[in-house]
Amino acid sequence: MYFKISLHVLCLMVFSAFFWGCGAEQSTEHTPRLAANFYVRYVAENQELRGQASFFQEDSTTLAFPGGVSFMGSGTQMKELPNGLLRYEGKMRVPYQNPTRFAFKLPGLEAPTEINLSMVGIDQYSITSASKSEGLRLMVNNTLAADESLLLLFTDPNEEVRTIVRPGPLERTELFIPADAVALFTPGEYRIYLVKSRQIKAQTEGLDYEASVEFYSTEKEFELKD
Repeated sequence: MYFKISLHVLCLMVFSAFFWGCGAEQSTEHTPRLAANFYVRYVAENQELRGQASFFQEDSTTLAFPGGVSFMGSGTQMKELPNGLLRYEGKMRVPYQNPTRFAFKLPGLEAPTEINLSMVGIDQYSITSASKSEGLRLMVNNTLAADESLLLLFTDPNEEVRTIVRPGPLERTELFIPADAVALFTPGEYRIYLVKSRQIKAQTEGLDYEASVEFYSTEKEFELKD
């Protein structure tokens, strides 16, 4: 009799656990994850800092924030773009600040979400030598991480723009451009500025996001010799 009662009780316990377990799974609400794109650009020439943010739901439609989105502690403007895209934009004239920050309140979360995007800008650099036969040597004030790159934009004597890209990592502050990279360049007076950029892919609670940070240096002049 003891064995029969214990087996019966055990069956009831297993059935109850299965029943309540299924009920718990059925009652669990699906919490949708949102996606976002962030873009930051700093132009050192006029100290202009610009930030842009767009948010997307699981069905790829864009998401509006009734409470707004802040960039560097200031409010942004919401712009309506073609195809129903919404974009939040902020712009200011300030010295470069690292990290740059976006803040907003995601649906279903009590605390505001803050996205910090870090990248050291190139605010100091110099061309130490420049010739077609030996290439270019530059000194920059910081290195490149694996997810960073450096774009060199040249304006030649004929006012034509030429570019060279140096992907990271770069562990030294000296940058060498070999002679074959400038073989088609015309000798003479040049203008140059650098664009350092970082591509980020990350996630935080309730949000997957991609971000791009760009720093445009001041312009310098140099002579490219034979």
